[in-house]
Amino acid sequence: FSEKMDRAPAQSWLRTYPEWEIRKTEWKRATTAEVEFFDPLPADTVIVIEILPGMSDSHRVKNETSRRFPLATGDSLDTGILEGSLVAADTALDGAVVELYPLEPDTLEYYQRPIVRRTVTDAAGRYRFEWLPRPAGPYLLRAYADTDHNLRAGEREAQRLLPDTLRVGSDATGVDAGQLTLYAWNAPGTLRAGAFEAPRWTAPIGAFALSVSESDTGWSPEPLTGQRDALGWLDPVTGGSIEEAPAGGNRVVVFVDLDADSTFSAIPDTLYGGVAPGSADTLTWFLEPWGLAENIDLEPGMEATFAVPSLGDSLVAWAAPPVPTLADTLTAAVLDSLNGLATDPPAGEKK
Repeated sequence: FSEKMDRAPAQSWLRTYPEWEIRKTEWKRATTAEVEFFDPLPADTVIVIEILPGMSDSHRVKNETSRRFPLATGDSLDTGILEGSLVAADTALDGAVVELYPLEPDTLEYYQRPIVRRTVTDAAGRYRFEWLPRPAGPYLLRAYADTDHNLRAGEREAQRLLPDTLRVGSDATGVDAGQLTLYAWNAPGTLRAGAFEAPRWTAPIGAFALSVSESDTGWSPEPLTGQRDALGWLDPVTGGSIEEAPAGGNRVVVFVDLDADSTFSAIPDTLYGGVAPGSADTLTWFLEPWGLAENIDLEPGMEATFAVPSLGDSLVAWAAPPVPTLADTLTAAVLDSLNGLATDPPAGEKK
């Protein structure tokens, strides 16, 4: 190091890709650190050394950026390159983090797999992975706006997982992954449905999205009061979409709007076309025909698809809506006028 450093163990400021377990650190004059691993480094491999941010010099001044450099245990460095750029709201992301993960093993979540490489973007939002073997991949790519510069994705930091299988070919040195847009952690997205089986009722088919929390215990059907924000209209032939759906876990309720009030309602059996039991002078109430699509994960600002469930397989009985009463002011006015008529004396008598 060009400055005298705080002589901390390498485990706190150094990472290697592939990861190699550090045994001990020996400092010489506070400017040279000798790092010993438990096992010899693998042969014919490029090891990328990463110096983490937050490392302090002897004056307690911390390094705010991370650095990377290669170490080859073979004859030469690999020449494969994977690069691209990150933006958010049409603005280049400076200091954002980009990580590469192997596609295998697919039995593990991506974050449980050993990370292949990590880098950060420059002021123009560009990132660049160098010293990759050729051919290499396929890779998964994760990017996040590292606003606190700790090389960890915070829950409320814009982030995105690119599921494409990125590869570096054997006959080319570089691959450009293009521009990737990150969205705020709570940015709504779009839920989209394809064609589906038409219900037996000729009426508009509505759908609305419900956010699913970690403590969710399921959905109990009940009429809605007023129109929901995340409401869409579907067509059996062309499908449809729900715009402004909440990011994260979702469930979608699809219903047949038999009373044409643009909301999920309780309706009389007469609107079902006589399929619901009831007598000629007594109405029986049911919820509109509905179906439920579960376990829909929507990335912030992105699109996700859902399958429209079958509609109208069962009827859900509901209590009849209460009969509206007259307003208190109207009742009082009627009583006062009636009382006034009852107490007026016959004509010709004194009041």
